[in-house]
Amino acid sequence: MNPIAAIPLLILCAGILLQLIAGRWLKPVQKGGLAFSTGLLAFAGTLALLPAVLRGEPPEVTLFSWDPLAVFQLHIDGLSLLFALMATGIGSAILLYCIRYMAHEPQGVTRFYALMLTFIAGLLGLVGSANLLTAYLCWEVIGLCSYFLVGFWYRDSAAVNGARKVLLMTHLPGYALLIAILLLYSTSGTLLWTDPALAGSFTTTIFLFMLVAAMAKSVMFPLHTWIPEAMNAPTPVSALLHSACYVKAGVYLIARLYSITPWQPGWNTLVLALGCVTMLVGALFALTQTDLKRLLAYSTISQLGYIITGLGLGSPLGLAAGLFYCFSHGLFKGTLFLCAGAVQHAAGTRDMRQLGGLARRMPHTARIWLIASAAIIGVPLSNGFVAKWLLYDAALESGAWAVVIIAWLVSTLTAFYILKATTAVFYGNLPAALRQQDVQEAAPSMRAGMGFLAFLCVVFGLAPQILLRWVVAPATAAQNVVWPVNLTFLGVHTTSAGAPVTLGAGLTVLALLIAALIYRAARPSRRTGVSVFSGGDPFPIPDDALGAEDISEIVSGSLQPVYRATDPDPLYRTAWKTLKALAVAWTHGYAVLERRPLLSTLAFAALALLLVWVL
Repeated sequence: MNPIAAIPLLILCAGILLQLIAGRWLKPVQKGGLAFSTGLLAFAGTLALLPAVLRGEPPEVTLFSWDPLAVFQLHIDGLSLLFALMATGIGSAILLYCIRYMAHEPQGVTRFYALMLTFIAGLLGLVGSANLLTAYLCWEVIGLCSYFLVGFWYRDSAAVNGARKVLLMTHLPGYALLIAILLLYSTSGTLLWTDPALAGSFTTTIFLFMLVAAMAKSVMFPLHTWIPEAMNAPTPVSALLHSACYVKAGVYLIARLYSITPWQPGWNTLVLALGCVTMLVGALFALTQTDLKRLLAYSTISQLGYIITGLGLGSPLGLAAGLFYCFSHGLFKGTLFLCAGAVQHAAGTRDMRQLGGLARRMPHTARIWLIASAAIIGVPLSNGFVAKWLLYDAALESGAWAVVIIAWLVSTLTAFYILKATTAVFYGNLPAALRQQDVQEAAPSMRAGMGFLAFLCVVFGLAPQILLRWVVAPATAAQNVVWPVNLTFLGVHTTSAGAPVTLGAGLTVLALLIAALIYRAARPSRRTGVSVFSGGDPFPIPDDALGAEDISEIVSGSLQPVYRATDPDPLYRTAWKTLKALAVAWTHGYAVLERRPLLSTLAFAALALLLVWVL
């Protein structure tokens, strides 16, 4: 028993109660400060668990131990700690950003911060629970929080529709997780995943049930289309949902299965295929977007594909690559969403067709965006580069050449749509509509929140061994895998086994430098004052450049059959229409029975007798 295991969760619960009790007397900025302080204390409490985890002594505590039938047991191992650090660390940076972002919100601020803290606490409960039924309870808690937060502006029909889609597409598949837990309990007699008896009860059917639930939470194809509709939420919600909490719940579930039971080869193949398809579909749909937050939403789908692919490889290096990518994604995707929110907050729109030239008005936000953009593309010196390098190395080590080719192709597409967004938002000429507005740089606290995450992107790119040795290695150990950290600064391998990869990367960088020098030397010097014959065609006007809308039209027109084949939204619309029809039929039937009480009594009695006879 180690009570320290419960401290982060108890701090968050106390913060939620304080928000609800003192909310009526506090100003919005003070509520934000209280929420940030709560998150920071929870992060400190999570860091306090690190020494015990590194010693191989996972802190455990049993709450409500007087009732053995309702055990709430926390077990914080390396894998739990990795996700808890993401939730509290990235969550605290987002809460710092919220202080000014939500300062002028007319109503619902107490509700907002209470739900945000509950969101973080729900993930901590999920990753720390040794009891699978309690983990399922936390699984549903974060689902309900996402529903309420996505629909925070409930007077906006788009926000309401998005929240409804989130609830339907993630809650219904969640019953598959409940079914899997009940099946495990019926055969093993235990609900504790730490009990070795659970491993012998695992079957492919149970694995598939859990995988379906994880697919919906972690936006894997074809259960991925809810996340772009969730972009009508406040930007801090989008950042927390995409980077730290919601989409990482499914990743945790898949990663945790390695702790419970050995994987069959077919399971790895299935997860690999899902990961590759997901990363490709997400990138293709991101190419066509003109809404900045929707582009980042589809990018999240693609990046989650990378993470799932790493876990699907199943090798020690593959698991380490997947977990390092998971943490890195939380940092750079959280930064990108916060930058997008700063742009929308300042310019009043997130439509890239109406943006441009904002680097002159918002230079700090532009620089932070560039750092996170470099990380998601995989530019050297960033954590994204190390993450992709590890994934490619793991795929080559496993002989999965198809994974390397698909991941490289998706990385190229990622560079294309991120560069499109960067140039459309921050460079070029400032649109006439924005020239008339007082577009100002983000507030210092907002810059501090997103700047801290961008700073860590660089730190873990320059010295990835810090994250690998202190966080990722204990997490892989919790998955019953031993992975010695053999990377040093810049992700360079320190063992002879990694020499070919290091040499190949060095040659690639050298080749790019030589190509740049050759291009610079061979480029003709600029000359002015020379007459040009246009052949009678008009010269382009200065603003006549290829914009975000043009690129989206070109790509969507060229790949229309692909988009039509990979859009599963008709399934969602069918499910929603069916549920709506059932609700209408139930309402009509209830009204009929209410008018005829004798008939309704006889009908229910007949139904009860039938059930007794069948069972």
